[in-house]
Amino acid sequence: MSKVPTRKARLAHAAKHAELWNAGKKDEWVESWRTICPGEVRMFDPVGTEEKHGFAAATSDAFDMFQSLLKITMITVQVNGNEMAWVCENRFGTEPDVAVAHSIETFAWDDDGNLLIKTYYPMPETVDTESDPYAHLLQG
Repeated sequence: MSKVPTRKARLAHAAKHAELWNAGKKDEWVESWRTICPGEVRMFDPVGTEEKHGFAAATSDAFDMFQSLLKITMITVQVNGNEMAWVCENRFGTEPDVAVAHSIETFAWDDDGNLLIKTYYPMPETVDTESDPYAHLLQG
């Protein structure tokens, strides 16, 4: 029997993802992720950098690092088969220095419920698997 979260569960998570993030509701945001992460989590954030492992790396660690600097607007969500993708508008920084960038984020589950997350957003060409993918953002 497949452990892939239902389409309904994935859409319910996506519907509140940005709202909970923007409101700073870490516990509720992490719990929402738990509804769609029954197995292991692997993440390329962004694609082209070193793979991250574990539920905390994809959720609470990311929240702690970026929530105060990042506001998200969900643009579209698509669920097809065992996968989901969304596009977000991201406002990164603090007034008056706020940059806007779009991200494409993909989510693929295997039958055991293991999740592979890939994020795509504008990165300098110099960022690779040896780089800190966030340094240029945090320095700005």
